[in-house]
Amino acid sequence: MADLRDARKRRRLTQVALGEALDVSALAIGSWESGKDTPSTGNFLRLAESLGFVVDVADRTQGPDAARPVLLRGESLEAYRMRCMMLVLAEARRRRDYTQEMVGDRLGVSAWTIHMWETAHRNPRLLRLIEWCAVLDCRLTLIPV
Repeated sequence: MADLRDARKRRRLTQVALGEALDVSALAIGSWESGKDTPSTGNFLRLAESLGFVVDVADRTQGPDAARPVLLRGESLEAYRMRCMMLVLAEARRRRDYTQEMVGDRLGVSAWTIHMWETAHRNPRLLRLIEWCAVLDCRLTLIPV
C-alpha cells in the first residue's frame, strides 16, 4: 500500500480528504496505508482509481490485445472493473484446465464460491483476490491512468 500512500501524497491529499472522497474515515485510510488493515475489494478499487490507477488482473498467458467486455447500461464503474477481472481469472482457469473445484480447494473455498466470483455475483475479499491470482499464476496490478 506504500505506492498508494505515495500517490496520495503526490496528489497533495490528506487522509481526511481522501477518506471523505471515498466515504470512509481518515483512520481507515491510515490503517490501509500502514498495513494494519486491508480495504474491501470495492474500497481498494475506488481508492486506486481516486489516486489515478486502474486495478487489473494480468495473466501472462493472455495476449495484450485480449477482448474486454463493454460497460453494461446502469453498471457502476466499480462493478464493471470487477467483472473484467473476474472474466480474466475465469479464462485463466479454463486455459490451465483447472476446474472451479480445483481452484476452490487451493483457496479453501467451495466450487460454488468460485462460480459466484467468476460470474461477478459475489466479490472476493481483497486478500482472497490476490491469492486467487497467485493460484492461476496471474498478478493483480495497478496501472497508472
